[in-house]
Amino acid sequence: MPPSDLTPYATCLIVSIFSAALCQTNCPATCLCHLDQIPSTVMCAGQGLDEFPRNMSDLITRLDLSGNAVTRIPGDEISRLVELEILNLARNRITSFPDGVSPLKSLRELDLSGNVIKGTAEIRSLGQLPSLKVLYLSRNPLSELDGLISGSLEALDAGQCGIRVLSNSSLDGLPRLTTLILVGNPLTTIHDTWSPKLKRLDVSDCQLNYLGPDTFYGFPELDELLLSNNPTLVYSTRNSTLTHPKLRKLDASRCNLDRPGLHGFPSLTHARLTRNAIRILPDRIFARNRQLGFLYLNGNRLETLTASTFEGLVKLQTLDLSANNLEEIHPYTFHENIELKTLNLSYNAFYELPKLTTAAITLDASSNLINRLNENLFANMPRLKSIDLSDNRIQKIPLGLKSTTLRNFDLRANRIVELANDTFLQLTQLRSIDISGNRLTEMADPEIFRNNPYLDIVYLEDNPWHCDCDKMFFMYNYLTEPPKIFKQILICQSPSNVSGYSWLIACFDEWHKPIDYNKDRSWGFAMIVILSLIVLFGSFVSIRHMIKIRRRATEQRRRLENLSLLRQTRNQAQVTIQEIVEHRPEPRINPLELIEPPSYEEAVQMPRLTQSLDDLDNISTRTCSVVGSVDNIRNKKQRRGRRTKRILSENDLLRREERRQERLRRERNNSVDNNETSLPSSQRNSRVYATRRTRRQSVISDSVESGSGRIRGKPQTPSTRKRRRKSTVYTDNDSTDDEYSKIVDLRKWIKELPEEPRSRFGKSTMESDFSTD
Repeated sequence: MPPSDLTPYATCLIVSIFSAALCQTNCPATCLCHLDQIPSTVMCAGQGLDEFPRNMSDLITRLDLSGNAVTRIPGDEISRLVELEILNLARNRITSFPDGVSPLKSLRELDLSGNVIKGTAEIRSLGQLPSLKVLYLSRNPLSELDGLISGSLEALDAGQCGIRVLSNSSLDGLPRLTTLILVGNPLTTIHDTWSPKLKRLDVSDCQLNYLGPDTFYGFPELDELLLSNNPTLVYSTRNSTLTHPKLRKLDASRCNLDRPGLHGFPSLTHARLTRNAIRILPDRIFARNRQLGFLYLNGNRLETLTASTFEGLVKLQTLDLSANNLEEIHPYTFHENIELKTLNLSYNAFYELPKLTTAAITLDASSNLINRLNENLFANMPRLKSIDLSDNRIQKIPLGLKSTTLRNFDLRANRIVELANDTFLQLTQLRSIDISGNRLTEMADPEIFRNNPYLDIVYLEDNPWHCDCDKMFFMYNYLTEPPKIFKQILICQSPSNVSGYSWLIACFDEWHKPIDYNKDRSWGFAMIVILSLIVLFGSFVSIRHMIKIRRRATEQRRRLENLSLLRQTRNQAQVTIQEIVEHRPEPRINPLELIEPPSYEEAVQMPRLTQSLDDLDNISTRTCSVVGSVDNIRNKKQRRGRRTKRILSENDLLRREERRQERLRRERNNSVDNNETSLPSSQRNSRVYATRRTRRQSVISDSVESGSGRIRGKPQTPSTRKRRRKSTVYTDNDSTDDEYSKIVDLRKWIKELPEEPRSRFGKSTMESDFSTD
């Protein structure tokens, strides 16, 4: 956008900002200003102002100064408010409206009601307002409207003033007036008044006496005429009546009329003639009002209606005949009103409601004296949906009531004492029924509503119920399952122990729990199923967990038993090995270990020599049985010869044997107790072999020290021939005997035992202990 085009916008912006600031500063101190809103408003109502506020912004559109004590409106101040649209000066002390108000070109509504304006001359300047549409002059001491000039005024409220006459020139200065309200004036005469565009005239609460047939000819566009509460009004006689070709709405209630007098209004659609003195409606009295759709005749003195009373009202939709003295109605009174929707016959004196023929949708016959109903009451009411028979004297509902359209049935405040099972059988579309305020004591079975599937509103309160809980349970259950709209205050009157209590409290102990069960049946069943599944699942998990615990305990107990058995076996084996080691007899003496000639016992234990004495260094004994050989005989002779020498060396042998035993015991204790558990099996075996070799060498050294240069072998005895011959080979590193074989067998047996559990114990040390022996 070029710079030249920005100048107007910038100027407007600056002006608007400056104007807003100016308006903010020019707001009266006691007023409430909304100058930043649309529309901008200044509220000064009821602030006790005695003069018009000065220096107000000229941007305000609404100004409210009502309820103050302003007496004068300065012309220069009011003329500055060029944007003013609504000005409220009601309930002040203004006597006139100033001149020079032509700048108020936007003012369209002016309220001067409740002031002290005495004549139209004081407000002649209103003609300078080119946009004024609505003017309020009510409660001013005006005596006439002559001289009031405004070329734009459309609605004038001059009610409760002092106007007595509407002359032919009263409205000459208001050519565009469409609404004139003169309520509460002492108006008595309307004479040749002219207003070409007037559509609505309200002269209620006046003092009108007589209106001739041409009274409103000067109002050719009159559409609505309000004449209510003119107690001396007469506008229709036998010879003439008030007429108007375009009048559509007439309100002549509370005018003490003795006849409707509507035949002079052919275009009438709404006629309100309530609270008059009409006693008779002649036949076809509304025949000329074929456009009439709403007719209110309530509060009159009508006694009878003939079959042709409402003939010709083919467009009638609402007919109110309430609060009359009607006792009889011909069945065909409303048969021509084919558009009738609402028929009100309440507050009359009917003893029996006739079998009417009508197209009405709603029928109100309440507050009558009806004591019985015709069983064919709804036969000729094909469109009836709602009927109100409350506040009557009905004692029994006939069984033949039939309607395929009836939805609402109101029977409250009657004298019904019982309900038959087929009372509502043929009312298939019934949705609401009110039987409250009757004389029902025994509640019928809910089967009476078996053919009413749409029934959802049932009122049964205010009846003298005899609370038999067993019988009432089914009806209470019907009202609550599914829930229907009903008043909860269902009071018991008998028996005396529950009098004054509600149904629910009186029968709480007997059927409260079943009701709760019925209400929560599905939820209760679901909860039971869920709880059962939870219990079963918990039981299954618990049993499974218990089985696992027992199995684990059994395995642990078995392991402990095995461990205990292993410990006992190990201890027994250790004890046995210790005993075997400690009490193990000395191994058989090898001939190489002998220093002196053997004793007889040693000779018996020695194997037989199979070779000559010259080869004793490499001895190899084998079991052989040679009885009576030369060698044997020679050995015997030698033994006899040496016996004496052996006795001499016996003491020496004993001493050497004791030293040898002491040395062997010391070495065995050192090798077995200290190093046996810490060394592996191979080292322990080598240790044992080394010990044995040391022992043999020590024996040989002892024999050398003793001076015996010859090692003698042990001769065989005759008892050895009877034994089983065995072949034994003695070397420096090996020796066999029965005790050693027993130790080896015991060691193998221990190895075959099962191992201890790895979780708590390491590898069994018993096996390692035995492997070194």
